[in-house]
Amino acid sequence: MVNVFGKLFLCTLLSLPGLSQSQDTAGVTSFELIRQLQVTGTSITSDYLGNVYAINDNEIAKYSSTGSLISSFSDKNAGTITSVDASNPLRVQVFYQDFGQIIYLDDVLSVIGSRISLLEQGLDQATLSCSSWDDGIWLYDPQDFELKRLGNDLRLSHQSGNVNQLVGIEANPNFIIEKNNFVYLNNPLTGILVFDQFGTYYKTLPVIGIERFQVSADQVFYLQEGKLISYNMRMFQYADVPVASDDDVILDLRFERELKQLVILKEKKLEWYVIKD
Repeated sequence: MVNVFGKLFLCTLLSLPGLSQSQDTAGVTSFELIRQLQVTGTSITSDYLGNVYAINDNEIAKYSSTGSLISSFSDKNAGTITSVDASNPLRVQVFYQDFGQIIYLDDVLSVIGSRISLLEQGLDQATLSCSSWDDGIWLYDPQDFELKRLGNDLRLSHQSGNVNQLVGIEANPNFIIEKNNFVYLNNPLTGILVFDQFGTYYKTLPVIGIERFQVSADQVFYLQEGKLISYNMRMFQYADVPVASDDDVILDLRFERELKQLVILKEKKLEWYVIKD
């Protein structure tokens, strides 16, 4: 089953925009499932080193690219984890919406510095958060429908203005990430809203009905209907890759294309796939 799936994935992957054989997949001859771990989680994220973070309620478990458990973290007094941003593996942001708090963890998931209270910043109603340049924080504040950025001194440094008025929609975003000097705010009904690093609206990507996504160079990768979907922001093209190797429901996935690694979260297990040269 693994060999058949690997060949199917590889064949389709080579046709993805930006993943032509002359670029990232040059010389690839095989793709295979290399390991499975019994893991309980509701979502995963990853960093550019290939580490995978499995999130389950109030706990984070960090695994290396070889599947070894590096460390775990849990704070039952802080409530359920809303999001984890591991774009900087030395400064992992953990956001707790219910308590309006943010903490940062180092590379072994030890707490860095003091807990940040958004109540003290007048932003305790924020529903989304991610890390920003120069140790800043992006937040989405539904009270005035604005993206707001806090600098490393926790003072308001930038804000978008009313997103509803800027774009002419009723925004109800569910995910945010900063990548390559842009901020991507996901509004499932209308698409991914793109802002520059100072909060100025730039454009909307026609990617509808998703929960989470990744941005790599000029591509957006996301899970939809059991497939890894690629949207090329430069060519305005979609491509899809079936990733179901069995009948188990896929809860989440992470595709680190520079590392040629795909990690899939299913019910009670993590699966690692690798493209081999």
